[in-house]
Amino acid sequence: MMVGLLLGLVLCSSARAQNTTTDVKKAPDKLPVSYGLVVDNSGSFRLLLDRVITVVSEVVEGNQGEDEAFLVTFVDTPKIILRQEFTFRKAELHDAAESMFIEGGQTAILDAVRSSAEYLAKNARTDGDRSRALVLVTDGDDRESGSKIDDVLKFLKEHNIRVYVIAMADGKVSPKILNRLTKETGGVMLTPKDKAELQAVANGVSLAMRTK
Repeated sequence: MMVGLLLGLVLCSSARAQNTTTDVKKAPDKLPVSYGLVVDNSGSFRLLLDRVITVVSEVVEGNQGEDEAFLVTFVDTPKIILRQEFTFRKAELHDAAESMFIEGGQTAILDAVRSSAEYLAKNARTDGDRSRALVLVTDGDDRESGSKIDDVLKFLKEHNIRVYVIAMADGKVSPKILNRLTKETGGVMLTPKDKAELQAVANGVSLAMRTK
């Protein structure tokens, strides 16, 4: 249902853009955004890696001229890796996404979110009215994080970072942590049911994190 709602917003936005002479005032304000892609590369994604790369690439394709993004991959805490630092170049982000690979280890979602949020808070541009966000791609099964969710949420709120989750799993998504990360920061969680929904989900996330 949420996928359909956000896809509808995307289509409405496109329709407004095509009718600027009569409906300019109703077009939503689109903010430039500084955001991080935080992507689960643990063993549970072995059969989904191609879909993960696709949805990350589709999010990147939504970047506008003033946007900047970085890419972090994670498994366990020692394997939280900054694959691409902040950049406005889509090609660099695409290359980083294509270089992702699956590794073994106990998944540390909260540690990855905290590490990524710290990098964003320290390095994001501060010019003008700019949105800050993390786009988290995971199944929600946190097995090893030392970080506590209340502490992570406190940091996110203090630095005005919204979390958007693209929830994917070979089996079932574990929603508990993901629901709190999204609802308490003003983000949203989307769960593509199949490969055909990946672009709609990516477009929905791109629109949502650029809208006031």
